[in-house]
Amino acid sequence: HGFEQGIVDYDNYDNQVRNEKLVCNYISNLKAGHYDQTGEIVVSGGRTTLGGGATTTGGQKFSLAFFVLGTAGIAGYVFMLHQQLTKGATADLAQQGGTIA
Repeated sequence: HGFEQGIVDYDNYDNQVRNEKLVCNYISNLKAGHYDQTGEIVVSGGRTTLGGGATTTGGQKFSLAFFVLGTAGIAGYVFMLHQQLTKGATADLAQQGGTIA
């Protein structure tokens, strides 16, 4: 580690030493073959890698559909309320009998 015996008066010395150790550990892991050329983790010491192939469960699909349809329903309701408010905005209180409730 180049900075452990070097720049002691540096204000951010401890942080620099931690970063140097992280970099050295990363390089050691690369040399040891823990990662392949693409940066994927090598599983169980072999050269087989696990890709990012994730599948969705039935519950996740249901939740996604539920929230998408719910959001669309709420958007439709908001549109309907907006239409009712903007159409009723032209009438003043005198035409409604002068009362609010």
